[in-house]
Amino acid sequence: MINISRLTKRAHEHDIQVMVEGPGHVPLNEVAANVRLAKSLIGDVPYYVLGPLVTDIASGHDHIASAIGAAVSASEGVDLLCYLTPSEHLALPNADEVKAGLIAYRIAAHAGDLVKIRDKVIKWDMEMTEARRTLDWEKQLALSIDPEAAAKIHSRTGQHPGNNVPCTMCGGACVYMMLPQQKKYDKENKNLQQVK
Repeated sequence: MINISRLTKRAHEHDIQVMVEGPGHVPLNEVAANVRLAKSLIGDVPYYVLGPLVTDIASGHDHIASAIGAAVSASEGVDLLCYLTPSEHLALPNADEVKAGLIAYRIAAHAGDLVKIRDKVIKWDMEMTEARRTLDWEKQLALSIDPEAAAKIHSRTGQHPGNNVPCTMCGGACVYMMLPQQKKYDKENKNLQQVK
């Protein structure tokens, strides 16, 4: 990193544009410090990372292992994320693997943005929270980062989007169904006590 920062300064002295590539394999507990150190050494130069992969045992799933490092890196201020696909280290990716890698990195970038520029990006999350609260399945699916995959999974429940039923996790114990019932019960109880 020290040598890269020196080379970056020399390049700038000769009016040469520079973009610095960070490491691709970094243990999770070292990712944030690595980004901070690199940014402090290179200054206001675009810095990008390949993930980084936080473990090397995820062959076939390197897009997930690296998206973990990418989210931390993004939250610490990297300027660009270079995505990985499930086929990293194994083969050239096919179209589905490219899509999987891009989706993993869109999630990682958004997670990082929620830390760095929260006010600019939180609206999407707030809209999803409201759609979940109101059990608006059409809106939840539309707001998903991959609506097609979300709809395909949701269709397995036999429910149709927009039918105002809880998810399969809580079923009838859904807090969003129980709260309105509780409020109605409390209001009726209060009215009865006032009549007495």
